[in-house]
Amino acid sequence: MKWIISIAIVGLLVLGCGQEEPVDTESARQSMLEADEAFSLMSVEQGMRPAFDLYMADNATMYRNGMDPITGREEILSLYPLSDEQEGILSWDPFYAEIAESGDMGYTLGKWVYTVTDTLGMESEAYGYYVTIWEKQPDDSWKFVFDAGITGPEQAEEVLEDIPEE
Repeated sequence: MKWIISIAIVGLLVLGCGQEEPVDTESARQSMLEADEAFSLMSVEQGMRPAFDLYMADNATMYRNGMDPITGREEILSLYPLSDEQEGILSWDPFYAEIAESGDMGYTLGKWVYTVTDTLGMESEAYGYYVTIWEKQPDDSWKFVFDAGITGPEQAEEVLEDIPEE
């Protein structure tokens, strides 16, 4: 009789170990979007360099127009001036996001604006689009592992938000 109880306990343990709680992908997606938005806000308020430093994974890679791929924290940060030397303000707005079923990786698509004010107070702007791939960290924060931006025309208020669903 003891061996039957032992086998039953082992069987229950084996079955129980394979059960994982389902991931709330919508909550994970929203959390990732909030990280993207907070990243942009920090870029505006504190500068590009501190924002990229905080939201970048150590092994991140970036693609930029006319440049070879850039990989690694120090290499990426070297692109951005110290906040007091920064000439313009970079801001962006995600308009689409997808999350993996595991809830620990996803991407955002959005539009960016870089605004520079000259010595006479005249503003000029550059525009473009971006894609950022995010990875959830052990502390539940989000860091980007890949970021690519392209220049583009001045953007209308409404951007294509009707990306086809699968």
